[in-house]
Amino acid sequence: MAQSLTGKVAVVTGAARGIGDTIATKLVADGAKVFALDKMPPDEPQAGITYLQADVTDPGSVKEAFSAIDSQAGRVDILVSNAGIQRVGLVGQVSFADFTSVVATHLNGFFLCASEVVPRMVAQGKGGAIVAIASTAAFVGLPGRGPYCAAKAGILGLMRALSLEVATSGIRVNAVAPGFTRTKFIEQGLADGSLREDWMVSRVPMKRLATTDEIANAVCFLSGDQSTYMTGQTIVVDGGWIVQGIPEAPTWLQTPAS
Repeated sequence: MAQSLTGKVAVVTGAARGIGDTIATKLVADGAKVFALDKMPPDEPQAGITYLQADVTDPGSVKEAFSAIDSQAGRVDILVSNAGIQRVGLVGQVSFADFTSVVATHLNGFFLCASEVVPRMVAQGKGGAIVAIASTAAFVGLPGRGPYCAAKAGILGLMRALSLEVATSGIRVNAVAPGFTRTKFIEQGLADGSLREDWMVSRVPMKRLATTDEIANAVCFLSGDQSTYMTGQTIVVDGGWIVQGIPEAPTWLQTPAS
């Protein structure tokens, strides 16, 4: 797969750190020219990535960023909508401002960036790939994370609708839904006590958290020519968590490790 995206221009939102940073780095390794959009500067700038400051919740900021991409690259072939934030609190206690900020970053950000790239991809006449980063939280309930669950479920609904709207233009729209991944979101949950690593690992059949590389690999697959007949789909990368009907099966129902 090395250099399979040579000549492609990719935009990754929320790429200053975490999963987004890893996605951007892997797209560069596959040959793409990458623009990283984020409100914050990168923790560690990576070679081959052009960093642009942008707020994905602000239509004007998004439009300005894509205008800069037009002037520097003249095209967009891949969009990875990854930007996201987390606010923890029970319904009835979490503020409306926190709820709307989570939804605005995840869901509105996807809408605003897709609204910029779709006309560009259609005008280019070469198709394109849009990948939204959802979450297993789109499928299951996580107490204290109502805003996040709602935003991620909304991303999947928008992804499916958009995939049908642009299919005849050769634009593919898919999603990746990570499970528990070792990121700053997880570290935040561990720090505030809303998550415990032993609790998470015990619920994952593969008995570990994902790495950001494992999530980025699925994104690169959906971005490239290995997935040209896939659209409207979600790849769940969660170690088997959400398909587990019996959280703690007796040993006689488990294949021995060795």
